[in-house]
Amino acid sequence: MRNKFFPSVVEILFVVAFLLALASGSQALSIDSDLGRHLTLGNYILDNRVIPTRDLFSHTLSGESRPPYEWLSQVAFAISYRLLGLDGVILLTALIVGAAIAIVFHQSARRSKSLLVSLIIVLLATGATSIHWLPRPHIVTFLLLAIWVDGLEKIRKADNVNLLIFPALMMLWANLHGGFIFGFLALAAYFAGWAWNRWKKQATNEAGKKYLLIGFASLIASILTPDLWRGWEAVLNNRSAFILNRTVETMPLNLSDPSTAPFIILLALSVIFFFTNRRTASVSHIFLLGGFSVLAIMMTRNIPLFAIVSAPVLAEWIAAPANQLPAWKRFDERFINLAAPSQSFILPTLTAILAIGFFAYNHSLNKQIYQFNPQVFPVGAVDWLGENPPEGNMFNEFNWGGYLLYRLWPREFVFVDSQSDFYGEPLMRDYETILLAKNNWRDLLEKYQINWAIIPANTPLVDQLKQESSWIVLYEDPVAVIVQHK
Repeated sequence: MRNKFFPSVVEILFVVAFLLALASGSQALSIDSDLGRHLTLGNYILDNRVIPTRDLFSHTLSGESRPPYEWLSQVAFAISYRLLGLDGVILLTALIVGAAIAIVFHQSARRSKSLLVSLIIVLLATGATSIHWLPRPHIVTFLLLAIWVDGLEKIRKADNVNLLIFPALMMLWANLHGGFIFGFLALAAYFAGWAWNRWKKQATNEAGKKYLLIGFASLIASILTPDLWRGWEAVLNNRSAFILNRTVETMPLNLSDPSTAPFIILLALSVIFFFTNRRTASVSHIFLLGGFSVLAIMMTRNIPLFAIVSAPVLAEWIAAPANQLPAWKRFDERFINLAAPSQSFILPTLTAILAIGFFAYNHSLNKQIYQFNPQVFPVGAVDWLGENPPEGNMFNEFNWGGYLLYRLWPREFVFVDSQSDFYGEPLMRDYETILLAKNNWRDLLEKYQINWAIIPANTPLVDQLKQESSWIVLYEDPVAVIVQHK
């Protein structure tokens, strides 16, 4: 029997995922500048004690409705930033990632009663989720979805569950991230599985009543936000194919991308072991994995969500035939007690304390481990703007919008930022026309009263404006060019 102070596999996996997320922090800050917008809004809320429901950041849609369905995450990121700078934000992200992976493994081992199978599946799931370990509010959906689905599974198995947990969790979720909608999709999968079994006279009314009650109470809880039901409107309004197909994370699955390999393996195993367990597999699990696999194939950013919901189910499906082999069962039973958390949590606690201490020490010396990548974002150009602020409306590259807000707001307002669903297809089409210097791009610059622009050095707009006698180059480096209308 394991010593109660000896770390379990759950705790080791937490530490591994936590450290891997820390190690990928610099790369995460090189992908997009969404974090800058989240920090800017989080700091605004902390400073003003007001949660804005209208746009504060752009000159193109200033004052338009902009539901703050991520405000609570933004506040949490802003607090971590105030404590430890960008290091604090990456640290918070890594803690959430570690907790999500640990919970998924604990669920997988408990349900499959096979530590080795669960370990293999959760390592694959860790690889699948890692494609989106970004310091943004979506990371909390990893954790909340794992907790939510575990509660739904307990109801399916007629275990004791306090139903008040669901609306409480949903109210929190709806104020943290728009991914709360995936909680309802998971609930729909479980309810559909129950309905099928009820039609086959293989289930009683009890679970169905609980699922309906959870759905009704959680729906009410989901509108307990600063902008009420408009969080739903904002999440469901993101349907423009033009916008979705121009953002990497909302594009369909790319099989040639090596980072998707863990997901493809999980998907293949799900198909194989569904057929192996087709006589005994829960219909709810089939709907759950089928639905989330379709979502992942449609949008790359949903791959981590499939990994989280599929890991416990897949561990069950694989362990079921494996446990029929006496030799395997005897071998696996030697390790299953390592799946339960220890009573001390020494390893995770010590790791977190050491990491916090390390970053706090560097922060006291005005050192930061993590920074926005100056080869990706216009760091030098914004430094120059700090001393040479131009007048009038800005045009900017949309993936730089968050960084520009982080550095220049409220003195400057962006043309767009990376929350492209808010700006809508017409404005994003105008943005692309201007950036590519196509068709009526000059008329559009006049329409939006653009006085200056900060854009990537290799864009067609730069080449065109350099040839225009009415525009002058104010600043140029290998990353960014700043031009101004005379």
